[in-house]
Amino acid sequence: MDFESLLGRQLKDDKVVEVLDAQDMQVVSDFDRTHENLEDVYWAAAQASGFQFRFDQDQKLDVVFLYIEASEGFRPIARDEAGIPLYESFDEAKQGFTREGIPFRESPGEKWWVKGDFGSNTRHYPFRDDTLFRVTLSTKAA
Repeated sequence: MDFESLLGRQLKDDKVVEVLDAQDMQVVSDFDRTHENLEDVYWAAAQASGFQFRFDQDQKLDVVFLYIEASEGFRPIARDEAGIPLYESFDEAKQGFTREGIPFRESPGEKWWVKGDFGSNTRHYPFRDDTLFRVTLSTKAA
């Protein structure tokens, strides 16, 4: 699935609705119950398929979480469904970004994460014991 093409789309966009329907995903509102001027967000999870969407207060899809390892009640996403390169190690991610000329940042000191800058969005690859466990796709703030 091309998750990156969904980033920035409205909750009610036909392509987003198609995924929500195909995965039988429910959208849950997470509003500011504490009156601390926090922005409302909306969540839609496909736990059996290993991914989750977050929509901002304007109902635009701003984050996609891809669960590479089972975690937080999510099964691992099928690797061929991720639609992006999945690096097996921290070093492999850095080498891939360097080879492709993709600007990136990395965690200082420990080999914990690598974050690539793809223009309008980013890909954040966190590692546990040098094993990829999740990928976060995010829009960049305007």
